[in-house]
Amino acid sequence: MFLHIISFDIPYPANYGGVIVIFNQIKALHAQGVKVILHCYQYGDRKPQPELANYCHEIYYYKRSRSLIYQVSLLPFIMRTRLSGTLLKRLKKDRHPILFEGMHTAGLIWHPSLKSRQKLIRMHNIEWQYYESLSQLTPATAPLEKAYYFSESIKLQRIEPKVVLHADEIITISSTDEAYYRALKANTQYIPAFHPNNSVDSLSGKGEYVLFHGKLSVPDNELAAMWLIREVFTDFDIPLIIAGMSPSDRLKELVAQNDHVRLVENPDEDQMNSLLARAHINLLVSFQSSGIKLKLINALFRGRFCIVNEPMVKGTGLAKLCYVRNSAAAMRQTIEALIYAPF
Repeated sequence: MFLHIISFDIPYPANYGGVIVIFNQIKALHAQGVKVILHCYQYGDRKPQPELANYCHEIYYYKRSRSLIYQVSLLPFIMRTRLSGTLLKRLKKDRHPILFEGMHTAGLIWHPSLKSRQKLIRMHNIEWQYYESLSQLTPATAPLEKAYYFSESIKLQRIEPKVVLHADEIITISSTDEAYYRALKANTQYIPAFHPNNSVDSLSGKGEYVLFHGKLSVPDNELAAMWLIREVFTDFDIPLIIAGMSPSDRLKELVAQNDHVRLVENPDEDQMNSLLARAHINLLVSFQSSGIKLKLINALFRGRFCIVNEPMVKGTGLAKLCYVRNSAAAMRQTIEALIYAPF
């Protein structure tokens, strides 16, 4: 069987949530004998990866233009900047099914020349709700960024019914998202996130610190990290490590003001796995419940105790494996109770 997969980013290295899902999904399909024809958009500092050839029958890369002129498009910016005539021509050369990864890549799903094709879309979250939340979480000191997220939310909500209408199947990543799309009368099924863990590798005994990790350029993760420093770890001498990609200057400044907090910028996979293994507590906080948090899955497979808040586990079925605490006071109390307890 052949399958076209359209990825919103180059899915290797698998170093943040969305591409972790896509890369491990490709590996799983390859193991089942599926011949994957991968199409991926290239932007930022990510480059073509020879590693992908081990799991894909064919690989094509497309430059993503992020020109500000696309901000005035009726299509969401994340979709408009991933429209490619070259991609469409390649899709039309055969009759293989097409899997669109996220709303980002779905700008061709209603194209007349693909009308008779089997088209599936993997929803990594409810995208318009995610962008609405990003707008709410972005500080007023960044008005352009805040306005961009709000505009994307409106456009994504408006275009979502058209995407759903032309998809033969919606594949969700959480049970909460499955219920949402079923309510829209979509043909929907829930397939949990693909991830790299095949066994629980948590170490017994005691770790050295509390760890928060995530892609720190995402407003939700940055806000969570800053909230933990200010509300949970103020006048708290238990060491906290914050690790992740692309931290902002304001986060770096806040970390520098706290002697018991350390920042690990842009850790590679081995370094991140080492941080997870040596932590005594993985403290994971989110202010939005969208999709599923891959960092929580990694922490459960590789780390020791996990303290989370409700949005981190909503719709995942993972709450029973964690200490769910929503207030700063409750988190402090639980940290103090666990920090000297052997795992």
